[in-house]
Amino acid sequence: MKKLTFYIVTALLAASSSACEAGLEPVPFQGISGDVAFGGGLPDSTDWVRVAAFLDLPQTGIELLGFAAISNELILLGDSTKYVLGLDTGLYHWLPVVWKRSDALLTPDALRILGWFTAGGDPFDSPRLFGVESDKETTGINLIADFENAMTVEEALEAIQ
Repeated sequence: MKKLTFYIVTALLAASSSACEAGLEPVPFQGISGDVAFGGGLPDSTDWVRVAAFLDLPQTGIELLGFAAISNELILLGDSTKYVLGLDTGLYHWLPVVWKRSDALLTPDALRILGWFTAGGDPFDSPRLFGVESDKETTGINLIADFENAMTVEEALEAIQ
């Protein structure tokens, strides 16, 4: 019995040693990244600005809170900033830049839409679809955040329909 135990333990140690030789592989990032260019002046009442992703176009203001993912707060120094957003695989229909008023609860009334991912240079053109593939980062998903022409949630939802 001792011999059998010795062989089993030796086999297990050899197997675990060879499994560790390759080391830890980095986990691939899956999602999107790009730049957000700022137009107009940043309002004093700014709590935060973020990028949100939607699999489907929201139909109501409350659906705006049902995003698939939302970025960290964007850095608001300078004329532009980079963002990264981890996402599940799929085809996404809307990628807006969302502004929130300070000292307000997170409701549609406290939010403004500063622009979204489009095919052209106008931040309020028709939304452009984008896909996320498994274990891949899609780069160059650039956005324009227009503080001077910010839309209410209702105006933005009407514009994307």
